[in-house]
Amino acid sequence: MPFVTGVAVQRYLSGEEGLAAAQEEGCSHWYIDASLMSDMPHNWSADRSRNLVAAAADRGLSPILHGNFRAPLASEIPEVRAASLQYVRSEIDLAARLEATSLVIHGGAFVEPRPTKAHRDAALERFLTLLGEVVREATEKGVEVWLENLSYYPKFRPFSYVFTREADFEVALSALPDIKFILDVGHANVNQEAAVPTFEAYSSSIAALSLSNNSGDQDAHLALDEGTLSIRQITDAIRAGDWKGIIAFETRNESVDSGINYLTKIWQSANPPSVVG
Repeated sequence: MPFVTGVAVQRYLSGEEGLAAAQEEGCSHWYIDASLMSDMPHNWSADRSRNLVAAAADRGLSPILHGNFRAPLASEIPEVRAASLQYVRSEIDLAARLEATSLVIHGGAFVEPRPTKAHRDAALERFLTLLGEVVREATEKGVEVWLENLSYYPKFRPFSYVFTREADFEVALSALPDIKFILDVGHANVNQEAAVPTFEAYSSSIAALSLSNNSGDQDAHLALDEGTLSIRQITDAIRAGDWKGIIAFETRNESVDSGINYLTKIWQSANPPSVVG
């Protein structure tokens, strides 16, 4: 597929185990997940970091550091936001040490029993103010930041995720015109149908796509052909926009090969290869 510049996999394994899985599945990148206790920044010694960098270079793979989505970067409490910034600085340092392709940042969550649009907008503003500092410091250390959207849960939750809606992308670009996104199409399908319109509107700022499917009620990480999200509409939008970038598979019940084969089948059925002779 001509739009694919790299293939990443997220298997929810330690960094070293994830590297082995990515090599086995023929990927060019893999996720190191700082949401896992084993891979939080404080669990990376200098020796462990050097050994992983050497192992990755030997295999020709590059890590993507998936930041901890639990970090409360949009908290209303100033002291909590300050502590969150200090934590993200440790992720920036880790991404630099591991020579990661990028550091994926999320908006985290804020606590509000009945979140309104005003609450969501205020939380997003707090997050983006802090993100501007994160991007500046990361850039100084040679780390590219990708902003990932989280799932939209409008009701029945004691908390609300930050940076979830299509409109949030425009707000982010207004605040940080050079920001790059990793669009999680599965997250964008939870309680909304935002994946395709978001991609169409902001593809020039999207560096990567995180691929999985679900039934629209929760982030289930299903195989690409199992949910309500139309992968064909995604590939049609990719073709129309002549987009190129990294695709990351976060499908828990599907191999990378199966996902690529499914994407290839859809891609070629819309644009059959030329027949020679």
